[in-house]
Amino acid sequence: MWLFLIHDRKNQRISLTMSRVTRKQQKNLIQDIATQRMWRLFELAIKDYEKHPDRSERYVQLIRNISMRNRMSIPKEIKRSICKHCYAFLVPGSNALYRLKEGYIVISCQRCGKKMRYPYKRLK
Repeated sequence: MWLFLIHDRKNQRISLTMSRVTRKQQKNLIQDIATQRMWRLFELAIKDYEKHPDRSERYVQLIRNISMRNRMSIPKEIKRSICKHCYAFLVPGSNALYRLKEGYIVISCQRCGKKMRYPYKRLK
């Protein structure tokens, strides 16, 4: 929120604030920037996983920090490639096992051994 201080003739302070509309626009702009940063970090985590898996873990940690700081959820595509228990970056065939079972995608994390289930619709 922007705050403007103006002094009147008697040298008393008068404060003026921006309207609610601009605060809403500013919040939307901040959330858009945060989402862009999360996607960029996700792309870097995918790219750097082969050579630097620890760096990918750090990118996931930064994604979580950005989402918590701005009180917004992580996009679904990013969230599904992060372990819900140990917050590891999941890569199929490397540290994650993906299976289809009765309308669910079951993702097993090789680091902590936990399983996550996500529903999906079958094609008829």
